[in-house]
Amino acid sequence: MSYANIATTSSIAHIEASKWADSLATGGAAEFDSEAEKNAMIPLRKSAARLLNCDMKDVCVGSSATELLSSLAWAIAPRKGSNIVSTEASFPSTVYPWTRVSEEFGAELRLAPCDSKYYTKPDDILDLIDENTKVVTLSHVEYISGQRYDLELFAKAAHSVGALLIIDGTQSMGVIPINAYDSGADALVSSGYKWLRGCFGAAVAFISPELNTSLFPGLLGFRSHKNIWDMNANHYQLPEDASRFEFSTIHFGSALGLAESINEISEIGIENIWEHDKKLVDLIISRSEDINLEIISPLKDEERSAIVCIKTPSNFNSKTVVKMLQEEYGILVTSRSGFIRVSPHIDNDEKQIHFLMDSLEEIFNLK
Repeated sequence: MSYANIATTSSIAHIEASKWADSLATGGAAEFDSEAEKNAMIPLRKSAARLLNCDMKDVCVGSSATELLSSLAWAIAPRKGSNIVSTEASFPSTVYPWTRVSEEFGAELRLAPCDSKYYTKPDDILDLIDENTKVVTLSHVEYISGQRYDLELFAKAAHSVGALLIIDGTQSMGVIPINAYDSGADALVSSGYKWLRGCFGAAVAFISPELNTSLFPGLLGFRSHKNIWDMNANHYQLPEDASRFEFSTIHFGSALGLAESINEISEIGIENIWEHDKKLVDLIISRSEDINLEIISPLKDEERSAIVCIKTPSNFNSKTVVKMLQEEYGILVTSRSGFIRVSPHIDNDEKQIHFLMDSLEEIFNLK
């Protein structure tokens, strides 16, 4: 129940990634020739486009969400006199690329504050947006509290002043339904090893049609040329779609495996997964209320996600409790900022939730 941390890899993703690695180990280029390498990103681009309800030309593949965000940050490169808006509660990788470019070019970085429960008032973010805002960058779902933002609200606010909305969807893609175009996001990136149930080494990004033919990527490599096997250091021509952000070799097995995992999610149905995960979170909340454990995650429907954080009684340490749960009860959850973060997904069921809550009752001596 720790998908917000490192997920158990989908069996179909593991098989596909291992098959690729095994073939490379025994055959090298005989098994993975130039044509296979050229097209190795296509399956993941197709599967991600299906999940995000967008065209494949607006999807690209990278080795991590941070890599893709960094390339976008350098491509946009807000200059002196402009500002970038985000939140103090963001996962560092959501903000750090923008910190780097703001330091380089003199843009102002504005971070909306959060309270002791790591909740950020949406109005506090909106209040930071003005006519000089160049970028609004948010985690769709905050990694500690599980707070979910209304992407359309922030897209409207950003676009009203000519700014871009850049979203880290790592804690939402694979569990919360997202229509990339309807969201209003100009770009959305996601790692593959959490809710998408893939392996380390592969990530995806949606880049809107308005951007993916106009931005000059911050990172370039031999794949940046439209014809990757026309290798000539004297010239290059960027692809005329989001694939211009694919610049180098990656662990292609991870990409192929993630494609299969995402296809599996789409076959189950993202709406079905969202309803399943919400029911598990509902059960955690109701059981917590029964034994007077405080939930610090937002409880409003429009702000909820599949991440729920529990506050431990004052005489308990969250890291100690998480260790006890794993070593004595075989339950995997996470300690984040002094809270117990539970993040169940499609491989979990109500029986497991009851076992978790019964175990917490026992540890806290609440029976």
